[in-house]
Amino acid sequence: MCIVMCMRTNIVLDEVLLAEAQKYSLAKSKRALIEEALRTFVKVKAEEHRRERYERRVLAIQRRLANLETRGSVLDILRRDRDGRR
Repeated sequence: MCIVMCMRTNIVLDEVLLAEAQKYSLAKSKRALIEEALRTFVKVKAEEHRRERYERRVLAIQRRLANLETRGSVLDILRRDRDGRR
């Protein structure tokens, strides 16, 4: 079951900013435009957060691998692995 919560609110908006945003949107009303903007904001921020987490994980792996010694060049090992899969 999906429950949608709606909240009525009154806010003062920059009319110039709204007009500019309307140029890039197919929204027919201010409400639809603001909802689209909020969805876009959430999507962008979620992606930023996902990328930051990914970067932290990559750095953690790089730190762990920094002291790892191999019996050859890492690139050679990767190439052999790649060629072995063909």
